[in-house]
Amino acid sequence: MPDMRRIASFLLSFPLLFSLLLSSPAAFGAITEADAKYAQSAGKATQEFSTAIGDWGDTYQSAPDKVNSPEYRNWMKKAQAADKAVKVTLTNFSKIKVSAGYKGSDTSLRKFIKAYNNAIDLYSPAIKKNDRKLVKKANDALVAATTLFTNWGNEFAKDTSRLAQ
Repeated sequence: MPDMRRIASFLLSFPLLFSLLLSSPAAFGAITEADAKYAQSAGKATQEFSTAIGDWGDTYQSAPDKVNSPEYRNWMKKAQAADKAVKVTLTNFSKIKVSAGYKGSDTSLRKFIKAYNNAIDLYSPAIKKNDRKLVKKANDALVAATTLFTNWGNEFAKDTSRLAQ
């Protein structure tokens, strides 16, 4: 599994980007109400996602070694809840209505959502089957999804910067 602490650390720093980019009064002069609402919704969704994916990573890193043990069955309930929590945050991201000022970065947002849903869908069966090849595939999907998330953040920052000029 990739280092979830590093991913979570990056995700936790991401909301700060939103507040810094939108805190300047000059930025609010050029950003439309729809753009501001998009940015605020994206900031809130990012905070929710960072919490959920951090908890998800902690849950999966604590998987018991003995498959089919009572401990493992209890853990699977926690893993399913963690999967669901991440999926809820991804659904919240997908509900954000694009504004004219964020059309460019919104395309990347939709790719990130799809990729993370795919990665989460791959993880649970890989762990249940205790299959190293499936776990590697799931890890690779998670890393790719995190890269897409980073790309979206960079594009979002560029859109915000452009709007603030």
